[in-house]
Amino acid sequence: MTRPVFHRSPTPALHLKRRELLQGAGALAGLGYMTLGAAGPLRAQSLDSVVHQLGWIKSIQFGGHFAAIHNGYFEEEGIEAEFLTGGPNAIGTDVAIATGQADTSDTDVPGTIRSRAGGMPIKAFAAIMQRAPGAIMSLAESPLSSISDFPGKTIAIPTGLQPQIDALMTSAGLDPASVTYVPVGTDPGMLAAGQVDGYYGWATNQGVMLMTRGVDINIAYMNDLGIPGYAGVITATDETIAERGDVLIRWLKAEIRGWQWHLENPEEMAELMVSTYGQRGLDLEAQTVESRLMADFVPIGDAAENGLLWLDPGVFQQGIDFEVASGGLEAAAVSLEDVVTQDLIAAAHGAA
Repeated sequence: MTRPVFHRSPTPALHLKRRELLQGAGALAGLGYMTLGAAGPLRAQSLDSVVHQLGWIKSIQFGGHFAAIHNGYFEEEGIEAEFLTGGPNAIGTDVAIATGQADTSDTDVPGTIRSRAGGMPIKAFAAIMQRAPGAIMSLAESPLSSISDFPGKTIAIPTGLQPQIDALMTSAGLDPASVTYVPVGTDPGMLAAGQVDGYYGWATNQGVMLMTRGVDINIAYMNDLGIPGYAGVITATDETIAERGDVLIRWLKAEIRGWQWHLENPEEMAELMVSTYGQRGLDLEAQTVESRLMADFVPIGDAAENGLLWLDPGVFQQGIDFEVASGGLEAAAVSLEDVVTQDLIAAAHGAA
């Protein structure tokens, strides 16, 4: 099986670098974010609970979370971590935290912005995948590599993605009406069968499914097509960040170690997901391939310079600007400060 090539897109300039933030780490202590003693984190008599709502089923894309459980990193930070499974029938991640059913959740940059604009007081404070694996996949013999290849084609995409693709086509001088959109499912077999010319999914998920079935595909990442963003964006409510910032920092420290362990042990992590932590029926071969591919998404870009799970507010500003340009958001509907903070991830790295 040929390993897919994951193209790089230029990394946007950092809004504020880690070393600049860490110069002000003392100010965070005054806000109650830093709970450090001479020997490290102060331990409570009992573990602090953090419940996280996953955006999809328990599988290798969330491996770092379960690596932190498996290796006892959460316990070492005084955290009792729980991860609620997601999926097509699960409660939405933004709803889960807005209603108090979870403390944290994962989404993406557009999801964070839209939820905030819709009145949900959620804010991003870390990002697992520095490059979003969402992509338009096509058969290698008939590749859709750029927006200019879309006219006249039938593409399976989520309904919420259509305005963004329409905006990209309009900005390229193309007629959005020249594309036929159909609903997308979780199984990319419709692409392999030739029912559609393009299929939206994660290259690390549906892309791996196709490749392990022997289907040769072309991958056009949404980032490369012109839509900015991270994946695995970690969010919480304003209230949780303000009142439990110290707990979230310790949670992040364990997360950072968990994702590092996953990256260093991709085969073992895949085996653990199939045998212990993942949904029943996971395929070990596919999970192993996807686990190895995490190295192309997690420790790159902003994380390569500042540490795992880093996030740059500039990426969220690009997301706000794009939503406004595509008509999905009114100008000034949300501010950058509404949707993202670097304080917690900076403190987690500064305290490491």
